[in-house]
Amino acid sequence: MAVSLSSVTVKAWLRGHDFDLQDLADLLPSGNTCVVKDVDGYYLTSVEIDDRPEGVPFYEVAPRVLRRVNGLARTRNPNFEPVELNGHYTEEGGVHAVVAADTVKIRARVQAAGIVKGPDGEVLPPPPPEGPARAQVAASTPDVEEALSIMGQPDALNWTQLYKVFEIVRDDVKPQSLIDLGWASATEISAFTGSANRPDVSGAGARHARMGGPLPRRQMSEDVARDFISRLVTSWIDSKR
Repeated sequence: MAVSLSSVTVKAWLRGHDFDLQDLADLLPSGNTCVVKDVDGYYLTSVEIDDRPEGVPFYEVAPRVLRRVNGLARTRNPNFEPVELNGHYTEEGGVHAVVAADTVKIRARVQAAGIVKGPDGEVLPPPPPEGPARAQVAASTPDVEEALSIMGQPDALNWTQLYKVFEIVRDDVKPQSLIDLGWASATEISAFTGSANRPDVSGAGARHARMGGPLPRRQMSEDVARDFISRLVTSWIDSKR
């Protein structure tokens, strides 16, 4: 049984680089799960945290929600670096310290602001963010939650993790194929699977230690593979909205 806590909002405070924190605030400015910036920093709120099952503390629910949120951010930007909970939660004016914060590394990024113009050259307002709708799909669809939880792990995704996400998406859409749906080409899939599996292409990071047969005609770097999987998962989530 869930505890009705709709009038009590738990703020799970975050730490990370400002680039990534702001990305999350732009991605999820509203909805059942959102990231907010105020004078004290950035925090995560979610109905899943507020309406958690009876007896389950909020600090056990928040990490699961944040991992999914981090994964969602990676579908939009494969170079996104997941943020963390800083161990402080605000509930009804109280602060609960759970863990100590560590130092956040310094990063630099150049990002151009996108300006949308109409046919007559007039500047148009930006479209509403897609994040809230996608987050709602993730919260209500176990396969999507599983994929985003893999994508939301702290380090850069490796071949094994990328392939797991690929398998989740591929199997979920059966009997249709990713090619039939227009989400990927046969060339992309061949390059991805061949590069992920073969140590003679991807070295020690490949999924297998030994593989025979000819090298794949087309190959894919790990960076390109991350971009491929991000685009694939985005198409998959949007198909469920």
